[in-house]
Amino acid sequence: MKTFSIKRLDSEILICDGAMGTMLSRAGFPPGQSPEKWGLQNETKLRAIHEAYVKAGADIILTNTFGANVFKLAKFGLADELDFINRTATEIAVSVAGDKGYVAGDIGPSGEFMEPLGLIAESQMFDAFAQQATALADGGLDLIIIETMMDLNEMKTAIKAAKSSTGLVVIASMSFNTDKHGFRTMMGVSPTDAAVGMLEAGADIVGANCGSVEMRRMPELIAEMKAAGAQYIIVEPNAGAPQMVAGKTVFPQTPDEMAAGVPEVVKAGANIIGGCCGTTPEHIKAISNLTKIITKS
Repeated sequence: MKTFSIKRLDSEILICDGAMGTMLSRAGFPPGQSPEKWGLQNETKLRAIHEAYVKAGADIILTNTFGANVFKLAKFGLADELDFINRTATEIAVSVAGDKGYVAGDIGPSGEFMEPLGLIAESQMFDAFAQQATALADGGLDLIIIETMMDLNEMKTAIKAAKSSTGLVVIASMSFNTDKHGFRTMMGVSPTDAAVGMLEAGADIVGANCGSVEMRRMPELIAEMKAAGAQYIIVEPNAGAPQMVAGKTVFPQTPDEMAAGVPEVVKAGANIIGGCCGTTPEHIKAISNLTKIITKS
C-alpha cells in the first residue's frame, strides 16, 4: 500500500482508468455471470486490462470489484466468497500497478433499496459496505472509490462505512443524467445536494461518472459542485450517449472526440479525469496525453 496524499491534487491532475465492463466483454466475458468472479478465473485477461490502462497513462486503476458486495454476490451464490473475491482482485491490481500508480478499491451500488423505499435497513447497508471495504483494504490498496450511485442516502452510508472501516481516502462519485432541471440522478439528486451530502458523510473527493453527462458538459457540473463546497473533484464520463446498434449497446465517441472536452474540464477545475462505460485504454491515452500538454503549457 502506498500513501495517497490528497494534497498532490493541489499541484497536478491525475488520470483514472476507463471502463472495466467494456474491456471484460472484449476479453470474452459471457453475460449472466459475476464479472468479479470471472476476472479471477481469467486472471491473465484481467491483468492485461489493468496493464493496458497503466500503459495508457492511468495514475489510478480500479479493482474489478464494482459488484462485489454481499447483495449482488448472493445472486450468483457467491456471498461466502466476498472476502476472497475483493482481496484477491485487489492483490492483482496492486501487483500490476507496482510503483507506477495507485489502486482504488471499487465499490458500486448495492442493487437494493434502503428503507423506506426498500427492505434494507441502514444498518444492514452499512455493514455490507463495511465488509466489502475491509476486504478490499486487506488486499493492500491505496484508496477507495464509491461510484455510480444514484441514491444519496445509500452513498452517504457507503462513505461512512468505508471511512470507519478503513480510514483511507474515499472518492465518492454519483451518476447524473440531464433533464429540464439540469443535472439529476435517477433518484432526483442534484449535483449541489450530492456534493453537500457526500462531503458531510466524509468523502475526500467528490464527482460524477457514468450517466448521460458527456465530457463536454462536465464543466457545468463541476461548477455546481465547487459552488457547493467541493475542493477536489473527479469526472469519469461515458464515451458519449449510449446507442443501440444491431441489438447491442454502443458508446460512440472516439478517443479524440471524448478528449476534445478535456481542456474545458481542466479549466473548470477537475482534479482527476477518467472514463466510464465504453471507454478503453485508447480513450484514456488520449485524455492523458492532452491533459499533460495542457498542464505543461
